[in-house]
Amino acid sequence: MKRKALFLIGAAATAGIYSAIKGKGPFNKWRFEKQHERISHYVETHYPSARYTPIEAAGNGWVTVIKRFGMPKIMLYITCDSDGNYIFTESEAVNS
Repeated sequence: MKRKALFLIGAAATAGIYSAIKGKGPFNKWRFEKQHERISHYVETHYPSARYTPIEAAGNGWVTVIKRFGMPKIMLYITCDSDGNYIFTESEAVNS
């Protein structure tokens, strides 16, 4: 019984550490704090009633999906130039 409990505790701890490193679940806003600030402002400005999915690292930037009620989803790609400015590129999400 103790071995099983120790294994489950170890597995849960490993999953938690992995999630923190990868920025999954509640750790997403912690890992991508600056990006969340900028994306949140962008979405509020351009799509006031929309929400966006957790941010994921992609190539030289980040990606999220903007979800709009009753409308197609938008893939939002974010990169950062050498001056620290964020560049947003939108495209309609496939299989909206």
